[in-house]
Amino acid sequence: MTQIISPFSLQLTIPANVLAQELGGEVVLVNLENEAYYSLNNVGSRMWELLIEQGNIETATQQLLLTFAVDEATLRQDVTELVDELVQEGLLAMPSTQESLV
Repeated sequence: MTQIISPFSLQLTIPANVLAQELGGEVVLVNLENEAYYSLNNVGSRMWELLIEQGNIETATQQLLLTFAVDEATLRQDVTELVDELVQEGLLAMPSTQESLV
């Protein structure tokens, strides 16, 4: 019997090669492997903070729903896109069984 796992329940981690720092209300990320620099705006920064604090996407999404005046479907799509991009850029890691949320 195959168990279906919701991508929103997956645990996220910051790879050892990534530095994250809050500067002026925004989060700056540096991937030391490719020396790429990334900056998240205020909304992206709050998403990042909650993803890291909560450890999984579902809990962070529930917190974000309390913070932003947005419908749940839109927020889930935005969070999915951000997480996918961060994983693709090597800034977040999730279990190897799930490389992308979409």
